[in-house]
Amino acid sequence: MKLLSIFLGLSLSVWAVQIDSRLYQEGDTLVYYNQLLEKISNDTPLDDEDTERLKSEKNLLEKLRTMVVKKPPTEILDADIVDKESIKDVEYIELFNTVSSTLEQKIKLEQNQAFIQEKLSYLKKRIEGISDLQHENLLLYQLQFAYYKLKQRYEKISTQNYQQFITEGEKLLSLVLSRVKFDLSEYEIALTKEQKEINQLNKKRVAANLAKERELLSQENISKKLASKLSELELAHNKALIILSDKRLLLTLGYYQKNDLRLALAQRKALRETVEQLSIERTLYEAKQIELESLTKSSDNAINYNYLTIQENLHAVYDNFYGYISKPFLVLDETPISFLSIFKLLGILILGFVVAKIYFKLFTKLHKRRKDMSTTSIKIIANIGATLIFFITFIVAMSTIGLSVTNLAVLAGALSIGVGFALRSLVSSIISGMVLLSENYIKLGDYIRIKETLTGKVMDIGFRATVIRTIDNIHILVPNSDLIDGQVVNLTFEDRIRRIYVPFKVPYGSDVKKIQALILDAVMASKIPLLRNVRMRKPAVWMSGVGDSFMELELLVWIEGIRPSTKSNLLILIYDTLTTHGIAMPHPQLDLHIKDRRIRNALR
Repeated sequence: MKLLSIFLGLSLSVWAVQIDSRLYQEGDTLVYYNQLLEKISNDTPLDDEDTERLKSEKNLLEKLRTMVVKKPPTEILDADIVDKESIKDVEYIELFNTVSSTLEQKIKLEQNQAFIQEKLSYLKKRIEGISDLQHENLLLYQLQFAYYKLKQRYEKISTQNYQQFITEGEKLLSLVLSRVKFDLSEYEIALTKEQKEINQLNKKRVAANLAKERELLSQENISKKLASKLSELELAHNKALIILSDKRLLLTLGYYQKNDLRLALAQRKALRETVEQLSIERTLYEAKQIELESLTKSSDNAINYNYLTIQENLHAVYDNFYGYISKPFLVLDETPISFLSIFKLLGILILGFVVAKIYFKLFTKLHKRRKDMSTTSIKIIANIGATLIFFITFIVAMSTIGLSVTNLAVLAGALSIGVGFALRSLVSSIISGMVLLSENYIKLGDYIRIKETLTGKVMDIGFRATVIRTIDNIHILVPNSDLIDGQVVNLTFEDRIRRIYVPFKVPYGSDVKKIQALILDAVMASKIPLLRNVRMRKPAVWMSGVGDSFMELELLVWIEGIRPSTKSNLLILIYDTLTTHGIAMPHPQLDLHIKDRRIRNALR
């Protein structure tokens, strides 16, 4: 299959139509155009569609003739300004504008190159996708491809010529800048005047837009008079911005000439903000900004310039970042919510959480030595205080971002659907922890048993989980909900004294009373820590049952606290006592009764 696919691919590439490069490559292109025109003229159209196609092919051929002989523009720089000892600001700005206009044309050509390349790629695929050389649109596609190819070549050469002119112009601008006479005081006065005019125009535009909104509320379209007024105000506003931009440009160049880089960069930043408000001639003034930045970069005081530029860029990054995080992305109950408000909320909550933790630790440390308060009571009060601090912090944080307490219901309703199931177990454990701390059924230091598999000492009771330390010194976190919902055995609830059972077996025929006396004597004489002489809590030996080949006995003793080794010591004591007095451990026994006489006689 792979070989077949390769063969088919090669076959299609052989039979596919190729690009006719004779239409745009240098050579006898005009002769080739004449041949094609003669062929097109001899074709007889069959319908209106053919007529339109032939007409388009003739028009494209004429455009190709024009593009082939058309020469890219070459700008010539007027260098007479170099010989002048004193240069007026008008002459310098004229040269600056010429270079900026050329840069604008260059930028437009570079942007258009991407569009042309997309067209060429599309036409190339259409041409190579045709397998029939007699396809009716083949020549039209070839002519279109050749036109864009020639246009691409023309614009590339034009871009190179523009770049050469811009480079020479920038050198000339930098060379003669020191001889230009800038009247900074005049520019500043004009700047202040234009700024006032723009402010007045902005007020008029606001009033006109309000009138527009009023008219749209009562009718579908605004009146012609108001539309004309809005258009006039917009045009006047743009003209004022253009004048303001020119004055800021002159001020920037003047400050730069005097090596006042701080003021030059400040005016350059203000110029950038002014140009962003333009709706006409914006591309030209953006090109002027580029030229201005290129000119001011060639400062003699490079270190100071770079420092101020970095400082300006950092301020710009900060302003952009602050503007982004301050922009509302959600409106909750008519209250705008931004990333900045979320960060502020999280910061206050983290601060409240830290304060609550510090309060909990300090309160516990200061009160744990008090004899009139139990450890559990101290922990309850500390947890309640920490919870209250965090709750107050939460209310303050919500009010800081503009949300009242009543908004919590809205916020909870919006979040409950998404996280309700995830928080169910957590909320259950927190409520269970509060119940455990308030009921006092399980206290710090108690020994508890859970589901007959986990036994240990309660080391800590938190709002979410309880810490239990087993006899193997392993700390286990048990969710508080398990302690509330399940059965828990508190081995030291009211009294630390408890009874343990030590089962053992003896064979049939043994003297039970003798064994009882022997075991009790041994227990009383041993050094195992247990209660011996307390009334109603003396050691005892009971018979608990009978089996197939043994009798079941239990040694009952009372001990204080939790001593896992006590049962092992008692079993060893029982085994040693029985072995010393010749009482063997029982073994499984089986009695076999044979009813067949022949087998019975054979066995005899």
